[in-house]
Amino acid sequence: MKKIVFFIPVLILMFFTNCADNTVSDPVEVSSERGTLVEVKQSITLTKLVIQVMLKEFDSNASAGFTPVYDVEVASIVYKTVDAKNRIVEVSGVVVYPRTEGGYFPLISLHHGTETKRSNVGSQNYIYAFDGVIAASNGYVASAPDYLGLGVSNVFHPYHHEKTSASSTIDMLRAAREYCSKKNILLNKQLFLAGYSQGGYVTLAVQKEIEENLRNEFTVTASAPMAGAYDLYGTALILTGNSNYSTPSFLAYLALSYNEIYGWGKINEIFKSPYNTIIKELFNGNKTTSEINAELPKEMNLLFNKEFLAGLRSGETNYFVKALNENSLLDWSPIAPITFIHGSDDTTVPYDNATSAKSSLLNRGAGYVNLYTIEGGTHSTSILPAIEYTLNWFNSYRKGSFNKIVLK
Repeated sequence: MKKIVFFIPVLILMFFTNCADNTVSDPVEVSSERGTLVEVKQSITLTKLVIQVMLKEFDSNASAGFTPVYDVEVASIVYKTVDAKNRIVEVSGVVVYPRTEGGYFPLISLHHGTETKRSNVGSQNYIYAFDGVIAASNGYVASAPDYLGLGVSNVFHPYHHEKTSASSTIDMLRAAREYCSKKNILLNKQLFLAGYSQGGYVTLAVQKEIEENLRNEFTVTASAPMAGAYDLYGTALILTGNSNYSTPSFLAYLALSYNEIYGWGKINEIFKSPYNTIIKELFNGNKTTSEINAELPKEMNLLFNKEFLAGLRSGETNYFVKALNENSLLDWSPIAPITFIHGSDDTTVPYDNATSAKSSLLNRGAGYVNLYTIEGGTHSTSILPAIEYTLNWFNSYRKGSFNKIVLK
């Protein structure tokens, strides 16, 4: 059994579909404003039984003792945001909330990991909103963006781009609030942020943007970036310094994304032949990361041109180095408490990211930055322990008493 949601069997999807209540809502009025709700495409009810089965399917070693408190509703929405060129575009995401009467719920913004296949996101199939379902079944309203370039969005995904990672996610929060208002779902003033892998990066980018520019609109209660890359230049040096890297699609995605965002026109300078001729087609939104990895060499000197790697390692005014440093997230002073969560044996996104981010943010005056290490955890085996720790830590900030969540 794969421990990542990219490989859910058809059988379990059929089971979920048969157990779910599907409804389609009428579209709401379209507006050009960022964060405006455009359309509710569908809404699906998941019972507590389905949620338990969903957890076991995600990881066969998941705790049989996990007990959802609520049935949940998963609403697929379309909303307005801006792309990397500051153009208004439509993107998608899901709002997941408890099926219960009364009470005020905290809002949690959840951010998924690296995805290259456009349809492998929560708005297209709620199995990919797994973490939102778990959170909502324990009394949160979850806002989970698909990101630019995924779901209904056809632009090239701006991978690890600070500005759009923050803006598209914050606009999703605005759309989620609008959705909740229309559905009479009552929110309290708490806002939690969390995400795994690329989602860890997005989490920190969102907190930075809110606390530097949007404190009149949002207040972050607590933030949990999990297994993310925050020092992009340092990470690139580590990964290109290895003789083999098991996930070459990540670095290729990053270089290709920045080439698109900044208009470099340097595909032939970055990638070796024959990859310079096929790389755009590989990342056309139809292939999973595993499928792309199978078509790329694990040796970085076979994928990237020698001059490109030399420029990266020189640390001089190289265009790629400049972009990596501009989009790293180490040079600010957080206000809300942060707990970084990372597996000690993660070779996909090196553990050094968490230690570097913690020390950098504390040195810049952060009030509370903690690091929870999952000993022996790899990038895939740390997913459930990280989510479990995060939700229990977040619960310590909520009013009332809550049973401990056990997922692993």
